[in-house]
Amino acid sequence: MRRALRHPFRRWAAAALLLAGCASVPAPLEMAPDMGRVWPVPPDAPRVAYLHQIQVPRDAGVRESLGRRIVAALAGRKRAPAIEEPVGIYADADGWLLVADPGLQVVHIYNLKARTYAQAFELPGGRLVSPVGVTLDPERGRIFVADSIHNQIFVYDTRGYYVSRFGHGLKRVSGLAWDGPRKRLLAVDTGNHRVLVFDAEGRQVQEIGHRGEGPGEFNFPTYVTVAADGTFYVADTLNFRIQEFAPDGAPVATVGHLGQVVGSFSKPKGVALDGEGHLYVVDGLYDVVQLFDGEGRLLMHFGSAGSQPGHFWLPAGIAIAGDDVYVADTQNRRVQLFRLLGPEAGAPGGT
Repeated sequence: MRRALRHPFRRWAAAALLLAGCASVPAPLEMAPDMGRVWPVPPDAPRVAYLHQIQVPRDAGVRESLGRRIVAALAGRKRAPAIEEPVGIYADADGWLLVADPGLQVVHIYNLKARTYAQAFELPGGRLVSPVGVTLDPERGRIFVADSIHNQIFVYDTRGYYVSRFGHGLKRVSGLAWDGPRKRLLAVDTGNHRVLVFDAEGRQVQEIGHRGEGPGEFNFPTYVTVAADGTFYVADTLNFRIQEFAPDGAPVATVGHLGQVVGSFSKPKGVALDGEGHLYVVDGLYDVVQLFDGEGRLLMHFGSAGSQPGHFWLPAGIAIAGDDVYVADTQNRRVQLFRLLGPEAGAPGGT
């Protein structure tokens, strides 16, 4: 049975926190891209533009009413909850934005369309310690959270209430991806150099890979993303490559290699796919996002090292919802949003 734990902070952060009419700040989905910050740089046609950043709920168009601010102050809260160390991230076309934040030991639960905010962190007898991976089963409204210290996967509802847990024998579990058509969860078991597949109820149904350098083998993998047809991609981080797998787990191809120029990797982390099947890879050491076509050819990259808009400092996770790209800019303590500009956004020719 689900245990609905209580906490004073949860009262202000529940999904019913705010109505859209209470927010005076535009929601990010309503904003126009900043055409002064685009990639590639002129004279090439722009294909990616900076949009916005999120650090606190107000940045997402969520504004707390005066009454709730008073209640929160009486409960001892001194400031709005800010993102501290974003790592894993999930976003979708329904407005859900989930951010795994081991620095604050919570998962931030935004809905950018409804302009609501909540947190998931409570466990029976404790709390999350190191949430690093997050994904959503939108059909059932279930959030899956990988905690790399507890070494389990926890399930919450979209209000942030604990539902259940599963996973045994995990070691530094990290990236998660929900495969909706096949109703299965892909989980990267980093310390055991493998990917595990669970059904919707948390029963393990498949184990893929072991430590090595060959096809289908891993060296500290970290992130995973899945396509609509069940093909999935794993950031094989210390083999400095992305591995592509068929829906049944058979290795298909690899993208990238160790190197110091774009098209190669130093610390590949977050992976995501856009609607055209282009692969996006975050390199946490080079502070860029690289785009590849379906054949693994480099198309372009965006971002650079720094703290200004469009710059990154040890970025990690990435998610794509429609034309919007969300990047967990870890050490800058924010999520950055970018927009793809037209159907040619992934076409070759940029830098």
